[in-house]
Amino acid sequence: MNLTERYRQIESVTKYSNYYLGRCYTWLSTPITELAARMGLHPNAMTLISLVLGLAACSLFLVGDRTSLIIGAVILYVSYVLDWCDGQLARFTGKMSPFGGWLDQMCDRIKEFLYVSTLAVGAYRLTEDVTVFYWAMGALFVLFLLEYYGQMNRAIPASKAAQEAAAAEAPAKPQLGRPTAGRKKFVIDFSIDEQYAVVCLFAVLAGAKGTLIGVTLLGLLFAVYKPLKAWLRYFRTN
Repeated sequence: MNLTERYRQIESVTKYSNYYLGRCYTWLSTPITELAARMGLHPNAMTLISLVLGLAACSLFLVGDRTSLIIGAVILYVSYVLDWCDGQLARFTGKMSPFGGWLDQMCDRIKEFLYVSTLAVGAYRLTEDVTVFYWAMGALFVLFLLEYYGQMNRAIPASKAAQEAAAAEAPAKPQLGRPTAGRKKFVIDFSIDEQYAVVCLFAVLAGAKGTLIGVTLLGLLFAVYKPLKAWLRYFRTN
């Protein structure tokens, strides 16, 4: 199998919540995943490497100056690219496990808590503006609330029509190389993909406090929008 075909197969098992934003990560994650597969690297190892890079980014956020924020944002971006890699690698190599899913979720929550906290501490060290901690608490609240919504959204029953369509389209078993259903979607719902994009971009353009304000306000907006949208869709189709 040539390299192009391996790339195609890796991309086919990639899960996109937003295809077009996801391409901002997969352009780099796909070759890394292919290399990791050839090296025999376990997906859980990739998860832990992502966590280490996230911690390195947070250590730079603690410094608080503009140069440190820019370098930290780049490292945090790479950390999230590797977060894509662990899922790609697990599906591509068939090494999926409940422990791997748990580890990925825990590392995500650790990184979220730390990048928010260190952005606040770094900003306070430079400006002594205590309000950054209020914005940090707001950002943490909405990030964890949105994650809770994401988990609970699975509890909202799908419409009968959607269940029947899914049953008709589902293959008898997973097929390597089968395109992900609905992959070319453009969805704005402030999922974790968008959260990391906002944090990395705002850290460069708006500074630490601006990032915390932006995450809090966007998170509050989608904390209302997401559950409302889910339930309205359910009631419209039943």
